[in-house]
Amino acid sequence: MMMSTGIIAVAFATISSTCHGFSAQPSSKPVPMWQILNTNPSTTAFQTIFAPDGPRGEYMDGYSKAAMMERCHDDYKWSFLEMEGNEQQVEEERVEMMSHLYENRQLFKYVCMVAFAEHYLMDDDDGCNTIKAYKTFMRQKEMQPPNQSIFGGVVWDAWQQDDKLPTLYKEKGIDYVRMHCNFGDGNIIGGAAQLLTPSNNPLFGKLARAAKECQVNKMVPLILMQVPWREEDSDDYFNQAMKSLADELQFAGVECKQLILETRPPVGISAQQEEGLSTTARQELGFQTGQNMFKSINKAFQGTTIAGFCVAGGSTKGEFPTAMQDDTQNAVRQGMRSCARDEWGYDLCFWEMGAKLMLQPKVGRLWGHNGQAGRDAARELFCVNARDMADEIREGL
Repeated sequence: MMMSTGIIAVAFATISSTCHGFSAQPSSKPVPMWQILNTNPSTTAFQTIFAPDGPRGEYMDGYSKAAMMERCHDDYKWSFLEMEGNEQQVEEERVEMMSHLYENRQLFKYVCMVAFAEHYLMDDDDGCNTIKAYKTFMRQKEMQPPNQSIFGGVVWDAWQQDDKLPTLYKEKGIDYVRMHCNFGDGNIIGGAAQLLTPSNNPLFGKLARAAKECQVNKMVPLILMQVPWREEDSDDYFNQAMKSLADELQFAGVECKQLILETRPPVGISAQQEEGLSTTARQELGFQTGQNMFKSINKAFQGTTIAGFCVAGGSTKGEFPTAMQDDTQNAVRQGMRSCARDEWGYDLCFWEMGAKLMLQPKVGRLWGHNGQAGRDAARELFCVNARDMADEIREGL
């Protein structure tokens, strides 16, 4: 369905006043993330990367080509591209959109990290300019003022198979490397106690060695661990996983102050049960869960600080989506931040978002209709979504 030009004009006029690009003098050569973390106390490093009160966060664009095609078709309704057998045109259009969204200096007041799928770092053999969005981001990185540095990341899908980091990452100036590890459900794991012995789960050792490989190459590892989180005994899974990971990281010689973690929070109830709670009850659940998570991390790492933590929110896809309610997820962040400020002196927890709240379907639909006006409205809405996330985490509960 075509959107009217009136709707586009209203959307653009409403948000362009807050997220119009601004001018700034190019900074000196950007300082890599690993160097900031290596040469500063954790408190200073966190504030340098995420800003003093921690409002800046990460946009995650690590979609596989298949997942990207699905979103363009199902969420953005780009039927005008005649997708059947025309994947290259869709991919080029999607890269063109992301490049335009990054061409906004105001965006990086709120976003300090962008993680790319590996295929976005290279041109396809068939001539598809998939690297254009990454080049736009890197151009913005060169232009950032010193107090608003931004950092590019990549999703390393092959960390379980490859012992060595791809040389492409260093060639492209990557700051941090995402490694995603799903241990499976309770039936696959065999109970939380099975996670306490790393020999039962060699993935802990592989994660630790991959993290060390990142640090050897002066890149910051970001580890996303997925263990059961909506089951009644999800606290046990979280605690055991953190303990085993911390032990293996220490054994591998990983510098934890140069490490970022991410997990889904052990809320212990189903998505349907969570949705049925009152707003107050969800906030209480999330806040307590976040506090418990920090205490578990602090115990597992024996008080050694880590660079940051982001709360994964679950999936919005599938017949039975598992995604958390927004107010629950923010309450988890606030619970972690309150404990971290007291114990470590900085907020620790930052926001990370992808298609759920930042690159939401409306952004893609604006892009796909009404020419340049729609494209500019999409860029401004993308920025506003990031600003809203920054405001939410800054304001607390």
